[in-house]
Amino acid sequence: MASDTPGTSQSATPEAGGEFADIVHELLADPIGRAGYEAHRTLNMHDGNRNLAVIWFDVSNYQASHLESITRQFDAKPSRSDYYIGYGKLLKREGNEALFKRIGIQGDGPLLEFAAVNDPRLDHSEAIIYDKFLYTVLRSLGLGHKAIKRLENRAKAGFSDRGRCAKCRKLTSAIDENNKDKSKSNFVSGTGYATKQEKSESANRVNALNSKAKSILDREQEQARQQAKSALPVSGDTQAPCVSMGNSNKRPVMAMTTPLAAGPCDDDESAQSGALGQALSANPGADAYGGVDFSTLEMRYISDGSEGVQYAYNSRSLSKGYQQDTALGMRMVKNLGSDLRTWLVLDPQKFWVNLNPTEPDRIVDSALGETNAGRAMLEADFQMKRTSAKILHPDSATGKQYWRQLKSAADGSLCFSSRMWIVPGKVEVRQDGDALYILKAQLDVKTQSDHIDDPYAKPCNADPATNAHNENLERTLVLPKVVQAVNDAPEYAPLRRAFMARIIAQWVRERHQQGHRTSFDSLIGSKDLGPAKMTGDWRPRKVFDDYVRSYRNKEFDITRETNDGRFRRLTRYVYGGADLTNVQLTGVSGPEMRKRYPQLAQSARSSTARRVTAADGSIWLGGSVQVPERGFWDDLKDQTTRLTSGNGPLLVVILLALGAVLFGFRNRPSRTKRPTV
Repeated sequence: MASDTPGTSQSATPEAGGEFADIVHELLADPIGRAGYEAHRTLNMHDGNRNLAVIWFDVSNYQASHLESITRQFDAKPSRSDYYIGYGKLLKREGNEALFKRIGIQGDGPLLEFAAVNDPRLDHSEAIIYDKFLYTVLRSLGLGHKAIKRLENRAKAGFSDRGRCAKCRKLTSAIDENNKDKSKSNFVSGTGYATKQEKSESANRVNALNSKAKSILDREQEQARQQAKSALPVSGDTQAPCVSMGNSNKRPVMAMTTPLAAGPCDDDESAQSGALGQALSANPGADAYGGVDFSTLEMRYISDGSEGVQYAYNSRSLSKGYQQDTALGMRMVKNLGSDLRTWLVLDPQKFWVNLNPTEPDRIVDSALGETNAGRAMLEADFQMKRTSAKILHPDSATGKQYWRQLKSAADGSLCFSSRMWIVPGKVEVRQDGDALYILKAQLDVKTQSDHIDDPYAKPCNADPATNAHNENLERTLVLPKVVQAVNDAPEYAPLRRAFMARIIAQWVRERHQQGHRTSFDSLIGSKDLGPAKMTGDWRPRKVFDDYVRSYRNKEFDITRETNDGRFRRLTRYVYGGADLTNVQLTGVSGPEMRKRYPQLAQSARSSTARRVTAADGSIWLGGSVQVPERGFWDDLKDQTTRLTSGNGPLLVVILLALGAVLFGFRNRPSRTKRPTV
């Protein structure tokens, strides 16, 4: 594989001849080159004036907690600024065997993959990967300069649209580049960039190569889709029965899974049922359902009436330059389903987590600690400690003000110990018969000065008056910023989604207690986590141990250089938790809802059948599910067995995790009100 393809005077266009086709086929035959062009598809960037670069780092020896923290940083969507877009993700060997073998990675990895597309007027894409992704992430984990340099040296492979510039070559010097045998080089480039001619023609050549690679990859994807479609089991000359929501004679399945399950059907009714289902099954860039930012999905409407359960998700449209990620959408919906089941089957009095270094046996309820919701609460609480420390950095506007007003103890020391915890904030809903509209769902943060009885903590010697002053300073100056981050920052998105499910579960519980029959009666208080119970090796103790290490290694301390060159350190002992035991639903009247949220109700209801774009630009995607006499679970299992015939793990996940987890069981379709006792 040539790292620097010789330049050519031929005009390079997407329709150019066999030269570019040959180059692209050679690049795609190389796992590094193929991964590079897959990154182009992920970021949906094909502008030849820009450069895409991908760097792979071997992190197989890194702590699991660090790897989980890195994963969380990039769980939502690619990062974007005015001059770059990019992403980071962890790769396991499974599904990436060719890439691992090509790079020379032994074992299961993981590999840390960073990709970035630059604005060439401002910076190089390789430099963005290091400055905006690698260093930022590692510093947020509390790793020092030596640890960062060690990871730099673990860069194992790279891809670039163009050859490496001098600065980029220096940054990526750890990557082997065998100049004698280009096929053994671990840095692969699409086109040369060394000579003046190569530079002048590079944009056209990159455009041509990108266009050809995209065409080939799109064709491969379509062929794979057709093969998967034709692989569905058939009986004689008859294809497997269609799955539809509109005909009661056909077994029902959640609307979001219908397009996946009903691929062989030409039934227009089946093809059009469920806007969310169609969005999740659409090809990237599809005209009808492209441009949905699935990381912002929030279930804002649910109706549990005689015609079954209807629901609608609100989301934002993708920013220009991003590509729709349906796999992310499926994961977001699955997580909300898992969270909803968690909140329904467990005792609400156990919906708390606790990060106090002196209480390792009281981190989280054992059952809640096995769920996605419990994980979201713990990780958000830990992140909150880091957020507050970041706000107090002396270089920030808030930090400067804080340091000006902070009072020292009599001995001149700076020390403050406080408890900080996340609680439900203001929740406004509109309940209209058997329907719920979530209008506002805010989280809040509480804080109070509190001494922690930990042998690793030095006593805070401030007098009561000084301590009270500093507590009020934190509450009035720092806390509002923390609350804003918890409600808006991407690192708290898993907690916000879990909280949305908590609100829905509270509404279901209240209706159940009032004597209404619901589709979830068999789940409420059952303690049966079922598929909401997480698999894998994550444990609550991992978050606790990470927190204790950060706490005792002084990650939350802040150091400020004074005018005379001396340094002053503020020692902060911050602990707390998250408490979602009590959620109060504040009702909003119909006229007030129509005044404040015009067309919301119409958008939500209409979206169960078709995508709706509201006046504010938000996108509504909904669906519905009928619950059969014989039991939703029984029918769901039959559907899975029949449609997959043991060869469809993805369909199993979608049918079981998205269907059963979300809506549970109901054996009777009647909606008669139970007599109250």
